[in-house]
Amino acid sequence: MYTGGMKTEISIECVGYSIKADWYEGDGSKIVSFILIGYNSNKERYEDYASTFVSKTGNSALVLDYSGHGNSPFELDDLTPAQNFLEVVAVFDWLVANYPGYEIDINGCSYGAFLAALLTQYRDFHKLVLRVPAMYTPEDYYTPWKFTSSDERKKYRLNPENFTDHPILTNQRLFTGDTLVVTHEFDDICPKATTDAFVNSFSAESWEAPGFEHSFGRSDVSDEQIEEYQTKIAEWLVR
Repeated sequence: MYTGGMKTEISIECVGYSIKADWYEGDGSKIVSFILIGYNSNKERYEDYASTFVSKTGNSALVLDYSGHGNSPFELDDLTPAQNFLEVVAVFDWLVANYPGYEIDINGCSYGAFLAALLTQYRDFHKLVLRVPAMYTPEDYYTPWKFTSSDERKKYRLNPENFTDHPILTNQRLFTGDTLVVTHEFDDICPKATTDAFVNSFSAESWEAPGFEHSFGRSDVSDEQIEEYQTKIAEWLVR
């Protein structure tokens, strides 16, 4: 069984600036898991998550710090989700160019899952994991974070009628890959109304992680529950 490879920080060029990512070397598999972090998080917090999946699957992994996050430039409050999404596209294309012949899976959490779902409209890939996927209004996509409200987002996510014609859900019909939506039992940030919309729109398999709140850090769970969580996703990703 593979026990984890070397982690290397790399820089990837965007338009006029570069962003940072961590590359985890796999065990000869020609599959890369592109891991998209949550809002206001950073790639360092995903070290255990990424290295565990590399160990369990043998696949390589890349974890990205969007601009405004971690070791990448700019202040988060001044940025928009649209800029971070363009970075996701740029890094995806970097992976295609630098690892020809590799399959790419997308593994997004919360805000990262929102960006991952949007990517299905612009790029082809094989497997999609949406962990506690977040939803934002179409207007918020182009609005700097400092002009948006977390309280308003919470209200928005409680009403399933808001998702009936949401472009991120209605425009992804050409995606032919497999999707897994992972929900958390005690999630008050991305409630069932939101996650159900992703499950239904992507015709996804779904699994609810018992005992977890929205974030791992806030969750009062055992090592055994974390192991079950990671194994569940890893086994789904294995070809």
